[in-house]
Amino acid sequence: MKPSTPHPRSIWILTACWLLPLLFLALSLCPLVSSSDVTMADAANQEFARRLALFSINVYGKLSEQKPGENIVFSPFSIQTCAAMARLGAEGETATQLDHGLGLASNDAGQIAQSFHQVLATYQDSQILRIANKIFVMEGYALRQEFDELLTKQFLSAAQAVDFAKNVQAAATINGWVEQRTNNLIKDLVPSSVLNADSRLVLVNAIHFKGTWLHQFPKHATRPDTFHLDDKRSVQVPMMGLKERFRYADLPALDATALELPYKDSDLSMLIVLPNSKTGLSALEEKLRLTTLSQITQALHKTQVVVKLPKFKAEFQVELTDVFRKLGMSRMFSDQAEFGKMLQSSEPLKVSAIIHKAFIDVNEEGTEAAAATGVVVRLKRSVISLDEPIEFLADRPFTYALLHQEDLPLFWGSVVQLEENDIPSSEHDEL
Repeated sequence: MKPSTPHPRSIWILTACWLLPLLFLALSLCPLVSSSDVTMADAANQEFARRLALFSINVYGKLSEQKPGENIVFSPFSIQTCAAMARLGAEGETATQLDHGLGLASNDAGQIAQSFHQVLATYQDSQILRIANKIFVMEGYALRQEFDELLTKQFLSAAQAVDFAKNVQAAATINGWVEQRTNNLIKDLVPSSVLNADSRLVLVNAIHFKGTWLHQFPKHATRPDTFHLDDKRSVQVPMMGLKERFRYADLPALDATALELPYKDSDLSMLIVLPNSKTGLSALEEKLRLTTLSQITQALHKTQVVVKLPKFKAEFQVELTDVFRKLGMSRMFSDQAEFGKMLQSSEPLKVSAIIHKAFIDVNEEGTEAAAATGVVVRLKRSVISLDEPIEFLADRPFTYALLHQEDLPLFWGSVVQLEENDIPSSEHDEL
């Protein structure tokens, strides 16, 4: 770079998601769109969900490559929301790359903002799923009016001035806001060391889910059982058990089965896609790249299922610069980045990093989860006897998703390893 060229100042994009079971209480979600808008809204929502699912599997694939052997959990909606807020301030090639890489349905800033507003507004007053956006701006710098209005009205994001030069205080302010929005589950999202006098903007999205299963797993049915890490290694883990009518699908094209576990008093559910073999997750993930979530959810049908699912917790943190670069969004991190629509001043800006952190806890009462999508040309429904219950035994690595209205993935994840965790044996009722 020539010495005379102004040095681009930094933008930080921070996303975090927290999922915590709601142990003794189920809270209702607010109503969705009015009946007069149903057709148009449904079409827009379906397209938004389809594109988010594609973005989800793309990110999931890169994270699996980047962190092999780790349990992954992330919120594709959280990541996409934060990056979309940055997109509203972008122009030129930077904007084009973000449109393509994020899978946005439009290149118009107003329409982009409106598509996210549909989901954000749905859960604005929800006690089960909380989504919050925030933009922190360097003191002495003003946002451009159009950018500020889109963030405030459509992303429900208020701007707050901070002095990034006082990096410890600035980090404490940001992290305090995140902790407050996530019931203190996500702490220290942004380290003070990444903030300095050159920082100009920090965009943050926090998403927190807590819900109870519609059909809870009885605690007396949880017992030690084997979880196969691969075809040679296994561990003993607490395995939950339940027999109930669930939506289930046999997916021969994926060499897998799928199960939907709904949450009480909401339109949210967990979708689990289980490979048929102990070492089949990698092959399943490859096939999922060519499928839509709707192909899986449309194959689901209600039947009696004996479910065995391990209790598990996972915490996951990742810096997403490399993932975004591999998805074709590299210019935003370079000195050629074009974010001229953010600030009133003409100071050059670039993204310094995208930090994402997630936590999940799945137990007998409830959960929070992440989603998967897949590659299937056609899904055939198996003929299932009504007399004989299907067994869905999640005793091997699997992938899962927390879905809004079946096809919009709010969280996405995989379970590939569990630690040895013996629990006392006791008398249990047979399922």
